[in-house]
Amino acid sequence: MAVSVGVQVEGNWYGEDVIDGMKIELGDALFAGAERVASKARVLVEYSDLPITKAHPGHMRDTIVARRARKDKFKPGAFVFAGDRLKGIFWHYFLEFGTFFERAHPFMRPAAISSFNANKAEAARAVKRELNKKRRVTDKTRRIKAGKKR
Repeated sequence: MAVSVGVQVEGNWYGEDVIDGMKIELGDALFAGAERVASKARVLVEYSDLPITKAHPGHMRDTIVARRARKDKFKPGAFVFAGDRLKGIFWHYFLEFGTFFERAHPFMRPAAISSFNANKAEAARAVKRELNKKRRVTDKTRRIKAGKKR
């Protein structure tokens, strides 16, 4: 059994503008969330009692950075990186997951888990903000066409 539904939109339709604006707002929200995760991971690494971070004070903390997914503004996304092979800091994987001789001292996973709800709420606010911004424009257009003034 197939059901078809017809939808008619009165006034101007700004669908493409809404989608493009939503991608930009969502990308900014995701990058803010990645910055939040990176800052919490820096704190966890800095105040850990690990001998490897004490031998190299501040090195691991300084390599934790957040970056956007792409240079293109219409591709939302963000990543958090730890370690830098060019500087000789490659043990971030060993700290996070452990080795045969040393237990794991996770710093990235707890940071991501603790900021999950805040990141999700920030993304939802960004999408709602963009939808409401375009909705106000379309409502105004409808009122003008109908001859009603507020």
